[in-house]
Amino acid sequence: MFDSSLFTHNIISFLKENGGNHLSHLILLQDKKVFWAQQKKVLITYKQIANKTVVLGDPIGEESLIQGAIKEFCDYSKSKGLKPIFYQISPKFMHYYHELGYRFLKLGEVGLVNLPNFSLEGKQGAKLRTRLNKFSRNCYTFNVMYPPYSEELLSKLKLVSDSWLGTQYEKGFSVVSFSEEYISCFPIALLKGPDGNIIAFSTLAMDYKNNISIDLMRKCASSPHGTMDVLFIHIFKWAKEKGYLNCSLGMAPLSNVGNHKDPFLSERIMRLAYLYGSIFYNFKGLKEFKNKFADRWEPKYLVYKKTFLPAMFMQLILLINATPNSKPKAMERIKYLLKRAG
Repeated sequence: MFDSSLFTHNIISFLKENGGNHLSHLILLQDKKVFWAQQKKVLITYKQIANKTVVLGDPIGEESLIQGAIKEFCDYSKSKGLKPIFYQISPKFMHYYHELGYRFLKLGEVGLVNLPNFSLEGKQGAKLRTRLNKFSRNCYTFNVMYPPYSEELLSKLKLVSDSWLGTQYEKGFSVVSFSEEYISCFPIALLKGPDGNIIAFSTLAMDYKNNISIDLMRKCASSPHGTMDVLFIHIFKWAKEKGYLNCSLGMAPLSNVGNHKDPFLSERIMRLAYLYGSIFYNFKGLKEFKNKFADRWEPKYLVYKKTFLPAMFMQLILLINATPNSKPKAMERIKYLLKRAG
């Protein structure tokens, strides 16, 4: 019988010992499988869809074992008649995939904030400083809480999350979704209104190497303009005081994809999606929001061997749009996406 609490304990213990990456906290959603390579010294997380095993993020473990772990997973997939592809891979290990004959396609960039340098001083921070001061004058308050959480608090967070979602579906795989068990693994940053009610929150995921990620972000639909700006600023100030060095803002999909001279056809199509695809997903808006804070961007790549790209992209879309909670059928999801475009 699967022991959820034991799984969480073992994963957290491994990450504390080996560090993590910008996606490792998503293992705790428990919607993916874990492959232990190199005699259980390297962790690879993945999910199967159709004839593919889709790995999420870089392998985690001793750097000297990463190359062997990648080959071991490829051999495992092949033995099952499956094709491995690797999603949101950082440039650090790309030469290992290249040696195995893989191709690369840029997916977007992860925004990062250098916390020791974070400041709202000067002309550049004037707008955000004004917004923060306005919320403070109006008696909005910020605090960070640590697990375990009461049922009352979890219920209040669920109400905020449901308000933010509205009629939307939760997503999964590479996108965090709300579950009481998941958010109970992390500290939670809270922004409260003058009446003391929670208007926005975010889970704060750590990779155990002085880095932190703003993870699940939710706000009330009725929250005032600038709420998420203020929440982010408070988180940066808090994390800086706690001695964290970097804060990840997560992916900006399709950011700086296909905007160079003579891009490949696939990159041109992705660039068009970035520029004009807001009916499905506000790619530009997300990048502009994160760009207020990020002082550097790290590219992430899709790593694959020869395949029919349109089919692979559809499989990735279905994978991300199948949440760990509701798991709608593929055709229902496709109809939903098409309806949004109609």
